[in-house]
Amino acid sequence: MLRSDDLYNSAYGSFVGSNNGYYRFRKRLRIKKLTELIRPTGEDRILEIGCNDGALVFHLLHFAGHVCGVDINKEQVRRVNSKNIQHMSATDLEFENETFDKVCCFDVIEHVSEVKKVFQEVHRILKSEGEFIISFPFEVIRGQAALFDAISVYKNASHAKMLHVHKLTPKRIRTMIKDIPFDVTHSAIQFLPYPTFVMIMGSSESC
Repeated sequence: MLRSDDLYNSAYGSFVGSNNGYYRFRKRLRIKKLTELIRPTGEDRILEIGCNDGALVFHLLHFAGHVCGVDINKEQVRRVNSKNIQHMSATDLEFENETFDKVCCFDVIEHVSEVKKVFQEVHRILKSEGEFIISFPFEVIRGQAALFDAISVYKNASHAKMLHVHKLTPKRIRTMIKDIPFDVTHSAIQFLPYPTFVMIMGSSESC
């Protein structure tokens, strides 16, 4: 069975971060809409989990004083070669407690087997009253939103369910994190450009 190191390689990173044709349009649209969700300010310390080629990180640096990104794709991080981008797992964030004002994670948690651990780690590194902004695809069948990626990158449709290990909904997220002090302040479907759940939650008292 393929490991995550085999799935998330430079070929995958280059495909999902492509600047050609439709993918260029999609990237520009997503960056615009995600920036509106994050609402960066000059004083913000921001982390993006699953930053791939760092396109959003570098864009946010125009608005916030400190922005960094992490990604599990070691090959892609090496290719980007930026001090703002680090190789790191979403379930083991190597940052001090209460480091960031905002953490964002877009179309990533459906790839992570231990979703609750991501929320625990984010809560730990968020400052009091910090925000966690996430998105994940609307799927009727697990993996449907990753089907084209699986065929294009791995030439195997079955890899879609290896990429998306969860079919998530806001209700399921709320159940997963019921014992983690997050207050959901926004939950909706947006088109980025495909139907995507977006949730914003604020960090309250420590776990």
